[in-house]
Amino acid sequence: MATLGVEIEMPVIRKETGSLHLVDSYFRSLERIKRNQGEEACVTQVDGRDLAVLSPGIVSSVDNGFNNLESAIGPIPDTPNNLEILNRTINRELHDVITALADEKATILNLSQHPSTVIDQSYYLSARSPKPIYDYWVQCRKWNHMAGIDAKAHNGPTTGVSFFEAIEGLNLLLALSPVFIALYANSPFAGGRTNGIKENRLTLWPSMFKPSRFACDRKLHRMPDRPFADLKEYFNWMYGQGTNMQCIFGQGGSDYKKTRDLLCVKGHPGLIDFLRKERWPVKTWNNGKTRDSGCTVQPNMRYFEFLQFSHFLDVRIRFQFKEETLPVELFLETLDSDRPLEDVFENYALSSYLEGRAAGTNFADRQLVALNDRDIARSVVISVSALQLGLLRNRAKAWKIVQKHGWAVLSGSREAAIRDGLQGTHAGVSIHRLCREAVEAVASELTLDEQWMLAYPLHVLDTGENGADRALAAYDQASGSPAERLQRVIRHRQIVDLAQSAA
Repeated sequence: MATLGVEIEMPVIRKETGSLHLVDSYFRSLERIKRNQGEEACVTQVDGRDLAVLSPGIVSSVDNGFNNLESAIGPIPDTPNNLEILNRTINRELHDVITALADEKATILNLSQHPSTVIDQSYYLSARSPKPIYDYWVQCRKWNHMAGIDAKAHNGPTTGVSFFEAIEGLNLLLALSPVFIALYANSPFAGGRTNGIKENRLTLWPSMFKPSRFACDRKLHRMPDRPFADLKEYFNWMYGQGTNMQCIFGQGGSDYKKTRDLLCVKGHPGLIDFLRKERWPVKTWNNGKTRDSGCTVQPNMRYFEFLQFSHFLDVRIRFQFKEETLPVELFLETLDSDRPLEDVFENYALSSYLEGRAAGTNFADRQLVALNDRDIARSVVISVSALQLGLLRNRAKAWKIVQKHGWAVLSGSREAAIRDGLQGTHAGVSIHRLCREAVEAVASELTLDEQWMLAYPLHVLDTGENGADRALAAYDQASGSPAERLQRVIRHRQIVDLAQSAA
């Protein structure tokens, strides 16, 4: 068994027009709804602007913009029925979010990217959330951060693992990311037109990092040439030679999306090189401006913990240190020795888990709810977590699928899944068949009470249609101009509140 959680991103649209909507009073409405239900809830702000509602086990916030909500749920403790508990928590959260959005005449769109938003600098600045690290990414690292401001959204399951299991699980989920991409591809439109890509959402990373001043940013979202051998190799790939560390926190706290007080280490060393020196000069980064204050910082492993987001693969290892932080000296000694790093991190970590990032956001909509099998609609969201958990429950069995096709072939299959979804092939490997193999392997690992959670991916496999395929079919069947046809798709792809529907 394992602890569970999920991060669900949700494109927000105006009910009447279908255009992307920037939430305003949403957080206050959501806080009121949760309090009326007897929950503890409070709104948090950044720069005087409401940005999240904190309630027990849930952070209801935004991703990169006020048009893309994000609910982070968990961790759900390690119990025999925690997958079902997670599902109930998701449904309750979605119901509350939908209810709060109704106050603004808005709702959630069942696509993993808004189909007709034209991205420009003006819209980006009006939509972007005031998270200070975004200024650093744009102004210092030169990222094209606005490439994702059209509400590119994913369903990101998190599954607890020990550090002894983490690398094996990471390799497995990375190799099988084409499965998650193809089953949940849901963004076949961009800028008001079709573009021949089933999951346009995942064109984000090459677009965002292309102008970066640091070559490592263009490397750290691409599959490595081979599986990671161990934790040392993973951290050396992410933080070692040829990389340039991101900014670190100053006195304003260690949440990389909230702290106002950021520090840029002079020379932009790799993080491991940074840890090897006693002190480093830094510049302060505040409100988009750098200032050379003559300050220095002493490296410590809290910075290492802070920067664990630094790569953008389809899966990441995440962790939290105990109050007693891993000493830098012990980390470096172990890194440079023959001793395994896993032992050290397991001793000093409070928690560790794998964060999946490959699956596009999908929700129940009118078409799915109308099907005879009710499990299809009600399993759409939870099925991603069930699929990831099932693969990790029997890594040996799932790894046989990877060995059958090979790391290099599966790595190439990722692009085929992005472009063609279930219909994709690469080096003779059918993506549809690969998905079938993975889902069948998972089915044997879920309990009888959990089997229904695979109803949606099995429906996708049986019909040969994922969310993108259904959207394209609706577009092709509609009449009128491209804009009118997209409007029809958007109207029929608004989320259905399953909690309300059941009531």
